[in-house]
Amino acid sequence: MMRQFRFGMKHFFAVVTLLIALFILPMLVGINDGGYRTVVQYPSGDMEVKFESGLYYQGFGKETVYKDIISLDYGKTPDNSDGSVALNGINVRYQDGGTGTVYGITQFRLPIDEKSMLMLHKEYRSNSGVAHKLLKTLTEEVMNNTAGLMSSEQSYAEMRGTYAEWARDQLERGKYATLQKKVTEAEAGYGYCLNDELTAEQKKTCSTVKLVTKFIPVINVENGVPVYLDSDLKNYGISVAGFRMVDWGYEPKTLEQIARKREATMAIITAKAEAEKAKQDAITTEQQGIANVMRARYEKEVEKERSVVDAQRVKEVAIIEAEKLVEVATQQKLEAEQKKFAAKEYKQEMVLRGEGDAAYKRLVMEADGALQQKLDTYQAVMNRM
Repeated sequence: MMRQFRFGMKHFFAVVTLLIALFILPMLVGINDGGYRTVVQYPSGDMEVKFESGLYYQGFGKETVYKDIISLDYGKTPDNSDGSVALNGINVRYQDGGTGTVYGITQFRLPIDEKSMLMLHKEYRSNSGVAHKLLKTLTEEVMNNTAGLMSSEQSYAEMRGTYAEWARDQLERGKYATLQKKVTEAEAGYGYCLNDELTAEQKKTCSTVKLVTKFIPVINVENGVPVYLDSDLKNYGISVAGFRMVDWGYEPKTLEQIARKREATMAIITAKAEAEKAKQDAITTEQQGIANVMRARYEKEVEKERSVVDAQRVKEVAIIEAEKLVEVATQQKLEAEQKKFAAKEYKQEMVLRGEGDAAYKRLVMEADGALQQKLDTYQAVMNRM
């Protein structure tokens, strides 16, 4: 048979003791998770930071938990599921008065030494206080300080990389000290009018161009290095663990202003290009005309030279032919004289030969009493009989 359980005073004190232990134990022992640090303030007023993960003696102290790395997500679709601070972008105002929004994410690493961490805790009292009152505010100041160093059109076009570079540099080292600089700007497309040396035609064009003088903030530089203001992050031992610019957004009015300015600039550039082209075409046409005239002139000169050369050649040929005829006539004359001389010589020879033959015959006849003639006459008479 089962014995009946009786709840007596002994059991009551045991339950009470257990309940007290369960109530007191969490105030005696704490647990620090990985990726976090815990600031413990003891009843005596002393404070201590638990950086290592695991159990630690709490001693009825008050716990304040901080993340080792606090993320500030100001992207287009911010995510605060991991406890990060989520913002729908950061609104900024540019040098020319245009407004816009920058998107990105920055991660901050809290100090790793106890002294800096306790100083940070005394100032802001919680992880949320550090994230919103210090990191968020500082990041917004840096983004606006960077935007103030350029126009909205510059950030839209050629200086996005510079914007990200300057923003990170200021987060890590402190905001830039700035100076007011006097600048003079010309209408869109007429920036060359600010040059010291202009042609007479440029001076004439620039005389009607509107110039605007204003003061703009620029980075104060000494010995080639920017001058930085005191950095709260450095003072508290906080460092930038990660930084990434995602995108830039602009209000419709600013986009419209940028578009109008770009269109005006392009129109001026186009008009200048067309005018320059027309001028160049006129110069080309003129040069082409001069070239054609010179070409025609040289063609005539070539024809003239060719005619002179041809005439000279005909003349030279005629002279050569005449000289040849003279030479032929001279040669013929010489030949005739030679023939005449030869005939004369021949005649004299014949005469002398005839005279010699006659004398010879006469002598023969005288020697043989004309015997041969007699025989010839006799033969001729006999042949007739």
